[in-house]
Amino acid sequence: MKHVCVVAGSNGKNLVLAQAFQEHLQSLGHKVTLLNLVAADLPLYSPAQNGKLAGAQVIEPFKDALSAERFVFVSPEYNGGIAPVLSNFIAWCSTSTKDWRVHFNGKKAAIATHSGGDGLQALVMMRLQFSYIGLTLVGRQINVANHKPLDPASLADVCQQLLV
Repeated sequence: MKHVCVVAGSNGKNLVLAQAFQEHLQSLGHKVTLLNLVAADLPLYSPAQNGKLAGAQVIEPFKDALSAERFVFVSPEYNGGIAPVLSNFIAWCSTSTKDWRVHFNGKKAAIATHSGGDGLQALVMMRLQFSYIGLTLVGRQINVANHKPLDPASLADVCQQLLV
């Protein structure tokens, strides 16, 4: 049994997609922590905020989630990039210890998006950023759009690749 953290960078259709990952992984018998970053309502990271709040203090409620062996990141495309709440979360994680990669380095991850368009820019940006912080990303990814519903077989395949 693996511990998987599913991180939702939106509270709309991307949260629904994150919940589909959660349900599938749980049906396979894995422990899944769903982290809804919109509901978490983290303070906006800035050097000034980092001076007032310690990164470790901000991410303390997420210690169990960050201890997961695997991650799934689900983010809509925002102006050709990832959701601001997801970028903000990563910034706080990277300032929480002296080793800025400690929460993600060497772990495996999958990426997905539900976007108004095809969401490919968000997927490219997630792949670049997440590999930079030390995650190993599975080759397949999920991109869902209003004109392209989630394919359950693709979801199952991405989860299988994530779990190996």
